[in-house]
Amino acid sequence: MWFAIFSIFLYIISILFITPMLLKAHSGEQTKKPNKTLFFCTALLAVVAHCISLVPLFSHLANAQQFTLMDISSLLSVIVAALATFALGFRVNTLWFLLPIVYCLAIINLILQTFLPIALVQHLIHNVGLFLHIGLALLAYAVCFIATLYAVQLWWIDRNLKSKKLALSPIIPPLMTVERHFFRLMLSGEFLLTLTLISGAVYLPDFFGMQNVQKAIFSFLAWGVLAIALIGHWKWHWRGKKVIIYSISGMILLSIAYFGSRVAFGLGL
Repeated sequence: MWFAIFSIFLYIISILFITPMLLKAHSGEQTKKPNKTLFFCTALLAVVAHCISLVPLFSHLANAQQFTLMDISSLLSVIVAALATFALGFRVNTLWFLLPIVYCLAIINLILQTFLPIALVQHLIHNVGLFLHIGLALLAYAVCFIATLYAVQLWWIDRNLKSKKLALSPIIPPLMTVERHFFRLMLSGEFLLTLTLISGAVYLPDFFGMQNVQKAIFSFLAWGVLAIALIGHWKWHWRGKKVIIYSISGMILLSIAYFGSRVAFGLGL
């Protein structure tokens, strides 16, 4: 519990560290990049503390015990936060505007997981194949989630450039750079989602059973929507609003696949 509180505190510090500069950039004022080293150390400590707070969750996973919806959501949030933080450490400078969203989601999940536990919804079977499937599923969701945040950032920058409301700032990445990172992330997410679906079909005997039919259908729909967007970009050079809509739609379908069945099961539907 104390590691969760410490992580929340560090996430808040990280948000407060960069948010004023982002607000200045949004209002058109000239801004400078924050001290990346100090910010990275604070954010990294927050992610580490978040991981330590989830040690009981990993123990439950290793012992095939029950998992809560909040456990799964918190695990997803720390994966997203870790990917975003480490990417910034490797000089990926297109994430500044996304980090407050990522860290706020991590804070919300930590609070819910630590202070508001809910009913148990799934029992994990202890086998290597299932661990592989779960790991790929979590990573695929995290990468697709970051790609969706990139899509929102791409739309925001494009809209402000067209309306000439965006001032030049070192923390605002070039539009083409954001777009390039967005398509790379979406391609990576599609690849991981493909592996997730294959591993689920191979290792889960009831993958297409009634209990998992909703998850399977919406996962395949999400895979198809993202595939259409990537093929459209590659063959017909789609970009802008059309690709963003496809990306967000795919993420919504994937969220329904991942959380919808658990919510329905928890409500007794």
